[in-house]
Amino acid sequence: MHKTMLRILAQEAAKGNKPSSTFKADSFALVTKEITAQFGVECHPSYVENRMRTLRTMWSTIQTIRKKSGFGWDDNLKMIACDAKTYQKEVMVHRKHAKYLNKKIEMYDELAIVVGKDTATGGFSKSYVDLENEPDNGDNAKFVADNVEEGVVEKGKNAVESSTTRSGISKSHKRGRAPSNADDSVLTDLSNQLKEIAVALKEINRGSMDYTALYNEVMAMMADGYSEDILATAFDHLCENERVARGFLAKNSRLRKLWLDGFLFSQL
Repeated sequence: MHKTMLRILAQEAAKGNKPSSTFKADSFALVTKEITAQFGVECHPSYVENRMRTLRTMWSTIQTIRKKSGFGWDDNLKMIACDAKTYQKEVMVHRKHAKYLNKKIEMYDELAIVVGKDTATGGFSKSYVDLENEPDNGDNAKFVADNVEEGVVEKGKNAVESSTTRSGISKSHKRGRAPSNADDSVLTDLSNQLKEIAVALKEINRGSMDYTALYNEVMAMMADGYSEDILATAFDHLCENERVARGFLAKNSRLRKLWLDGFLFSQL
C-alpha cells in the first residue's frame, strides 16, 4: 500500500497535480480508489492525508541524518552509509533511525518527489499500473493509517464542506434554489452520529477501563468475518492505548469495522 501510494502520487506530480507542497484532492481520491480496489480494504482520503504527515516526518529524519557528521550518502544505492562505531552511537540515541542506516531506502526517488522538493521527470511519466507490474523484492513497507478516529471526523468534515461547495455552485447557476432534502438528510445523519459518539465517550470516560468487556467486544467481531488472530492483535493494540480503546467502545458496529480496517492498514 505504501508503494502503491508513492507510485501513484509520483505520477500525479509528473502530470502537474502537485502545484505546491501538496497535491490536489483528485490525486488523493485516485490513491484511495486504487488501494481499495487492489487490497480489498476501505480506504479514505483522510488516511492518505495522515500518511502524508508520516512521510514528511520520515523525509525530515532522513535529511537530518544525512547532514550529520560521520554519515555519507550513496546515491546509486539510495543509502545512508556509516561505519560501525557511528552506527552504534546513532542507534543508541535514536533507536528508530536504524532502519535508515546502511540499507537501501526503498522508493527514495518517489519519496523525494511526493514529500520533498524534487520535481518529477521522465522516469515517472509511465503509468503506475506499469510500475505495479515490476518485480517486488518482498519487503512489506508499513502503511500507517495514523489516527483513524481523526480520519472519521475528517471524513464527516469533508462531507459537509463538499456538500456546502456543491450547494454554492448550484446556487450560482440557479438563483434562489433552496437546499435539497438530500443535503439536509446527510448533514442531519452526520450530526446525529457525532452526537452519539460524544455521549458514549462521556459515559465511558467516567469509569475505569473494563478490559474484559473490551476483549468481548473485540472478539465479537469474529461474526463479521475477522480472524481470531487479527482481533487478538487489535485487542493488544487497544490495551496499550486506553484513549483509543475508549473510542472503540463508543463506536457503533459500522464505525468499529471502519476503525479495524484502518488498523489493519497500519500493520501491512
